[in-house]
Amino acid sequence: MPDPEGAVLAFDYGMRFIGVAWGERRSKVCRPLASLECRTRAQRWESIHALIREWVPDLLLVGLALNSEGQEQTTTRQCRNFARDLHRHTHLPVTLIDERYTSLEADRQLRAAGVARTQRRNKEHALAATLLLEDYFDLSIEQQNALCSSARFFITLDAEVTDV
Repeated sequence: MPDPEGAVLAFDYGMRFIGVAWGERRSKVCRPLASLECRTRAQRWESIHALIREWVPDLLLVGLALNSEGQEQTTTRQCRNFARDLHRHTHLPVTLIDERYTSLEADRQLRAAGVARTQRRNKEHALAATLLLEDYFDLSIEQQNALCSSARFFITLDAEVTDV
């Protein structure tokens, strides 16, 4: 089980951009870090490893793209595959968390703050990852532990990701 006071990196996975945010469980402080736009897999993993070295998390959180009814869809499989690859590359525990509406909420918040459309695209993904962390921190410790021990939402090296 991850350290109840440790750091967490959250990832809002997308085919083009990956939003990343950092948070600390003890203080429940979180902040957006980056929106990664990597042209190659090597660039993606180099960027992710650099963030992990800098922020030293003991848990990685990946948003799970579900439809509005909470059911899996094509992008759900992509998120699960990313989570599995993230675990294989880092050997850190990875937990999946429902990401419904985080991108819409991030866009709404950026619009309300008057952020220009061209800048919103770059900031939206990191802000969505921050919202994932806030949702996670809003759970009780017992709920967090249950999420981290659920076979459906916790990735291990022997986990197999199947087609949806």
